[in-house]
Amino acid sequence: MKQTALIVLILVLAAIVLVGLNLASYTQKPKEADLESSPNRSSYNGGGTGTLAFYSLLSESGRKVTRWQNDPSYLRTAGARTPKVFIVIGDLRRQFTETEAGDLFAWVESGGRLVIIDRQLAPELERKFGDWTVEFEPTTQLDIINKDPTDTNSMIASVGAIKPVFPSLFSAEVNAIQPSRFASVISFTKNDKDIRTGRKDIDGPADTSSAPVVHYSNSGKAIVAHVAYGSGRVVYVGDPFIVSNSGISLADNAQFAINLSRTDGLIAFDEYHQGFGASSNRFAAFFSGTPVVAVFFQLAALVGLVLFSRSRRFARPLSEIEPDRRTKLEYISAMAELQQRVNAYDLAIENIFRDFRLRTCRALGLDPSTTSTVDLARAIAGRTGDQFESIYETLDKCEQIMFGSAVTKGQFVELVQKLRGIDIRLGTVRQLPKK
Repeated sequence: MKQTALIVLILVLAAIVLVGLNLASYTQKPKEADLESSPNRSSYNGGGTGTLAFYSLLSESGRKVTRWQNDPSYLRTAGARTPKVFIVIGDLRRQFTETEAGDLFAWVESGGRLVIIDRQLAPELERKFGDWTVEFEPTTQLDIINKDPTDTNSMIASVGAIKPVFPSLFSAEVNAIQPSRFASVISFTKNDKDIRTGRKDIDGPADTSSAPVVHYSNSGKAIVAHVAYGSGRVVYVGDPFIVSNSGISLADNAQFAINLSRTDGLIAFDEYHQGFGASSNRFAAFFSGTPVVAVFFQLAALVGLVLFSRSRRFARPLSEIEPDRRTKLEYISAMAELQQRVNAYDLAIENIFRDFRLRTCRALGLDPSTTSTVDLARAIAGRTGDQFESIYETLDKCEQIMFGSAVTKGQFVELVQKLRGIDIRLGTVRQLPKK
């Protein structure tokens, strides 16, 4: 017990030392700068490139909005929680797989609205709409590296606000939107000819059921467009800055953001491909960058070492202790043999007579502690019909031997035989235990 307590105490002290050393050596990792070249477009991010303001705008204006943290296969099995609008904002921390993209566009085909806001379309999200193929043409500007997205003057330098091409769902109550100078151009390819949808000179017959529709363009270059896909539609926006925390307050960007997600159903922000969701360990992510993770593994290693050391044998193997299977009769036989070898007949008489007297008093209804030898002899004689004098002589002789009188082996055997005879006549013979 003391050894176990000592081990526990040492383990606790070691844990305290480990925690102290980790806390003393811990240096908080500085928060990474929110840069336009390495943006975090998550709706959880309140930095310049995040979309927390967009999410809060929809939520606080009474719209049904959620952060979607499952893969797109759940879009068609969510039941009442199936969104009507699904918003994907790049750059993505987790890329779409071909299966996920197939599930996403199957949901669009059944009547959903997919809003893709990015400067570079992910290859898995490229689709042919009838005779049309959508492409993004990023603007190549090296000064995007280390660009502070909160410096709005630098972000929109030399770029004016863009007015809608014609009245539509996406231009309601919007005079103009303000993109950044890093916005991509949305282009469409038809019959191997590059056609920028801001122009009107489209060659060849057009498939109007899937022809792209441009809503905002700058100098003939499309910034916002949509394409019908089955019963739904896919909306493309070539600049995430418009709905980012830094840009949503400029011009009518906030109203445009509301128009993009206008519906009477549920609006879902894709957080699964921003690194959140079912396949990520939120518990581990919570403690990421703190000494808690290191302390946990160190304690696990310490406990494992203790268990390993306790299970090791440090001496020769010992044979298994055999349980004591001896019976009471074997014990009595051994004691009798011992007494016989040392001629301890007086001790044997004492043991036998005490047991005899106790059993006899109980059988005759007498109190063993107060009944005298004379009374006991008289009671036995009355029960068995034997002579009182003979019985008394036997009992008295046994008591004298108990108090120090000498006894030979022959006298011992004779007295035991007489006590045994009284037992038989009284019917108080002790029964031997069954094997």
